[in-house]
Amino acid sequence: MQRHPFKKSHKLRNTLIAFIALIIVVLIIFVVLGHNNQATSQNNVSESTSIKKTKSAKKATSTIASSSTSQLSASESTSVAQVPEAASSAASTAISSVTSDATQTPITENTTTENSVSSSTDSSTEQASSHIAQQPTESKPVSFGNWSMATYNSVAIGSATYDQVRAAYGSPTYMTASDQLYATWQSTSGAKVSIVFTPTGDANDLKLIASSKLQTGLQ
Repeated sequence: MQRHPFKKSHKLRNTLIAFIALIIVVLIIFVVLGHNNQATSQNNVSESTSIKKTKSAKKATSTIASSSTSQLSASESTSVAQVPEAASSAASTAISSVTSDATQTPITENTTTENSVSSSTDSSTEQASSHIAQQPTESKPVSFGNWSMATYNSVAIGSATYDQVRAAYGSPTYMTASDQLYATWQSTSGAKVSIVFTPTGDANDLKLIASSKLQTGLQ
């Protein structure tokens, strides 16, 4: 028996089936890709949020640390005209003459140590009394010598002279000199006030003027 070729209706049906199958495959690919893109987008948003939170936390920590440090230290400076070259020799002499004022001995804090003593009596017949060791409690220094935050703030840079500061607050603990005078008043615990004095004026009217100041440790 001789086979007949496919009818045209069969060819059309097969073509439609193949076209529909192709469309289904394309739709499946689009759905899978869309799901992957959505998951990636969600991951990116989550990572971005996490990074922003981390940056915010670091910034807040930095701000707190900065505020804490600013409560313990303060500084201020101004521009003071130095002596002209003609008076440099007189300025060196004036600076050298006061460097021996340094005591080299830290200043004792004004706060005192408080001792707390407690004792108890045992009612037992075997032990008449008992001793509890003394526990000293020490508060943080708020000032030393004549220095406190108030007196530090009262030093007017740009006008206060070395002689005025020394007369009011005593001799510095340490001093170094170059073309300026660096004076430091330091406590036994390390709190200190440092002032830089700049020579100004002329050979006949030479002054050491406070041009900058810094304190650390005062509360």
